[in-house]
Amino acid sequence: MRIGESLIRDLRFGFRQLRKTPLVVAIAVLSLALGIGANTAIFTLINAIMLQSLPVRDPGQLVLFNDQIFTGTYSGNTPVNYEFSYPFWKYLKAHDDSFAELCAFRQGNDLVMMHLAGAVAKPLQERASVHLVSGNYFNVLGVGAAIGRVLTPKDDSLSAPRVAVISDHYWRERFHRHKAVIGKTMVLNGTAFTIAGVAAPGFFGERVQTAPDYWIPLSFQPQILQRTSWLASQDEYWLNFMGRLKPGQTMQSADASVDIRLHQFYTQLAGSHLSSSLQRKIQSIHVDLKPGGGGISGLRSEYSQPLHILMAVVGLVLLIACANLAILLLARASARRPEFLARAALGASRMRLIRQLLTESVLLSVIGGALGVLFAYWFVKGLVLLLHVNSVVKVRPDLTLLAFTVGISILTGIVFGIIPAVKYSRVDLHGIRSREFRRSRFGSAQALVVLQVALSLVLLLGAGLLAHSLLDLETQNLGFQKNDLLLVRTDSHLAGYQPKQLYPLYRQIDQRMNALPGVVSATLARYTPESGHVSKDNVSIDGYTPPPGTEMPLWDLEIAPRFFKTLGTQLLRGRIIGPRDTPATPPVVVVNETFVRKYLPHQDPIGQRISLGSSFHSPGLQIVGVVADSKYYGLRKSVEPMAFFSLWQGQPAAWAAYIGDLIIRTQGDPSSVVPEVKRTLASIDSRLPILQITTLNHQIDNTLQQQRMITTLCSAFGILALLLAAIGIYGTMAYAVARRTTEIGIRMALGAQRGNILWMILRDSVILIVAGLAIGFPLALAGTHWIRSFLFGVPAADPAAIAAAVLLIALLALLAGYLPARRAARIDPMSAIRYE
Repeated sequence: MRIGESLIRDLRFGFRQLRKTPLVVAIAVLSLALGIGANTAIFTLINAIMLQSLPVRDPGQLVLFNDQIFTGTYSGNTPVNYEFSYPFWKYLKAHDDSFAELCAFRQGNDLVMMHLAGAVAKPLQERASVHLVSGNYFNVLGVGAAIGRVLTPKDDSLSAPRVAVISDHYWRERFHRHKAVIGKTMVLNGTAFTIAGVAAPGFFGERVQTAPDYWIPLSFQPQILQRTSWLASQDEYWLNFMGRLKPGQTMQSADASVDIRLHQFYTQLAGSHLSSSLQRKIQSIHVDLKPGGGGISGLRSEYSQPLHILMAVVGLVLLIACANLAILLLARASARRPEFLARAALGASRMRLIRQLLTESVLLSVIGGALGVLFAYWFVKGLVLLLHVNSVVKVRPDLTLLAFTVGISILTGIVFGIIPAVKYSRVDLHGIRSREFRRSRFGSAQALVVLQVALSLVLLLGAGLLAHSLLDLETQNLGFQKNDLLLVRTDSHLAGYQPKQLYPLYRQIDQRMNALPGVVSATLARYTPESGHVSKDNVSIDGYTPPPGTEMPLWDLEIAPRFFKTLGTQLLRGRIIGPRDTPATPPVVVVNETFVRKYLPHQDPIGQRISLGSSFHSPGLQIVGVVADSKYYGLRKSVEPMAFFSLWQGQPAAWAAYIGDLIIRTQGDPSSVVPEVKRTLASIDSRLPILQITTLNHQIDNTLQQQRMITTLCSAFGILALLLAAIGIYGTMAYAVARRTTEIGIRMALGAQRGNILWMILRDSVILIVAGLAIGFPLALAGTHWIRSFLFGVPAADPAAIAAAVLLIALLALLAGYLPARRAARIDPMSAIRYE
């Protein structure tokens, strides 16, 4: 009871003391609030993006075969270790003994055209997303139905009735939560499916993204994708797996077991065709099982490293803010020496004084923490918008966040309040003034200022390197002209086109777009530059045998005539792909200069013939041209060997896999031709959906979103750290001037000029700044390894970034030190002598 009463008295007295110095309290609280708020905001995002579990039963028991974001397929005669075939899933289910149950699902969702069965003759078509999953998918994840039922293994067979499960989100948005939805028949890409149930609320699947509209059994892949069946295909890799480990099994043992089964499966599959090279390829495949409780998250994959870097950055900001708190508390405690002397004379123990000072510092930090929670709320809202956080990620305060904020606030008050508490609680009733006079001008406060300057340099140099890197990324030569280019994405599959119908459609689109007013040139391609879609294969060159065990990787792209003209890519040798390259003419290919430099360094490339390991194109493609290197896949990546094929010369299977990307160069603003482009596509076929319209500049800007985000935040926190350090320097030097007022008056009375006094005080600031920079420079260089992966074309010791950071710190720090120095130079000598 006495402890409680004593604590209450300390708190009351602490409040009264804080009210006597409102400016000091405001600066301290605001500094802490900014530091604690930034840390709380980043911790909130890390908790939401990195640590949240799937809303399923016992998520910690789930295991993923691949937790990376893949949405496509791989076709080839050699196995891969990131996607799997349907036959391998059946084999693994039958032979593996590590998992209680194992489900399979398509890599990503698929768009379909949908309408309600029994509608009018020309039903209104809607777009919907479908996720293909095995029948035991919901059972493995432990998810039930809100109404109706979920899919079962019986649904996953060719002879089973065609049923679907819809998401709770889709049920609310499309069917307004009507229970009569159970039993309704929906037509998806021309095939009727009956809705069997609605998934449990909040369930969005194994991917952390908006839930698909429909979950459909894998057996109906041909109907949903409108392609030939992959269910018996050994060389179509399109699935990922998730399972629950059996009791007693570990990830390591399951990993080894899966590898054995994988090697056995492909060895048996090869049979008599098992060559030594294929055997080496099979033995090199390894499945690295991952914890599945958090699902597959694009945000986690993309922002894991940036968030950890930002956590380190805001941690340094908080440390600088805490140093400010300690400096201000040192100044307050120094001014209260007469009070401490009087209390000691009345019998107060040193521990009693320490407890009182710690109570006040913790009180300050708790107030700062409370205000920091408000700042954190604003910071989080801004970060969510900046990062485009998916709506299914619950970024909100919880008990963990509250515990984090309370803990960091109390810890800050104790750790950084202990310095002034211990220092100024040591009162001596004899000789206190003589020790005060002899005390060195460089004490705890000055050491804290040096720390602030050093940490500010670390943050500002990091921000400068990131800004320089971003500038280099934005201004680099891409090998094509990115301005005035409009990108239009359609999908002929959704309009019901069969592969053999696509060639005439593409030719018509090409001709009509090039005839539009305001259009300089238009073309089509499988993918547009920097779209995030890639196609990669292994190439072989007639007459050339690579060294044993080596591969010849190649990036490839199907294009229509005028592709290079539309993009503005320079032709170096030979000719480009044109209208004369049709299905009736010999297949041709154009390569880039890196291809020639790497694979044909001392030969004339024109006329050489190449083949791909798994190509929709005929073997023996003849090289007819060489174009300049261009960055189609990744602004950060170096240019790789690349080949461009004629879209017109592709086999029907190639056209079936093709998503119609139009690239249109305009005479001015690309948005001016958008209405006419839409009308033209509608006149060609009103069923053709327009999935996206954007510009190439905007698409490239999107690829820089992460770099721009971390650069902006690091720069903002760096400037904040510098301002806090300036406040610390100002407070320290102002405190030093106040303490040396008598000394300054004596010096001026003895003939010291104002300039001498100004330099005497400013010199201390310069020494602190130089010391901080000297300590901070090696720390900054050592810390650049944290951001090395974000740097492009910029060395860690970039002179421009170093000079800018040092100059900015020096100027602001000198200004902060100059203001107290100028005040000292204006002191009246007689008033100063009478100061004490």
